[in-house]
Amino acid sequence: MLKELINDKWKEAFKARDIEKRTAYELIKQRIMVAEKSGQVELPLTDEYITNLIIKEVKEREDVLTFYYEADPEYAMAKAVIEELKQYLPKQMSEEEVIEIIKRIKQTESNIGKVIGLTVKEVGNAFDKSKIAALVKSV
Repeated sequence: MLKELINDKWKEAFKARDIEKRTAYELIKQRIMVAEKSGQVELPLTDEYITNLIIKEVKEREDVLTFYYEADPEYAMAKAVIEELKQYLPKQMSEEEVIEIIKRIKQTESNIGKVIGLTVKEVGNAFDKSKIAALVKSV
């Protein structure tokens, strides 16, 4: 299970005194703990849910990068956290692959809202969902 893997990796990073990796795993462990204690999610957390938490963390860290100068140590830390967490994300689909899925769905469905919904469902976490609506409208 992904939760145990993250905990094991955190322990390894802690013992190795690797601050960047330890920080990355602590951020995800924190998100997992908040989700478990919130009472809004069915326990135990699924790997898919934890993957969604990782995706959110990576997006937030990428947004934070715009506020730092490249020479800033915080920039290097944020970049290292992103790189460490990206290994747990599913393989990302290319725009061309998503366009092919959209074309296939459009053959059977004409309602744009339904096309977007079906595309999001089929693509899952393998593509940035915020870009799907624009792709559907452009195809």
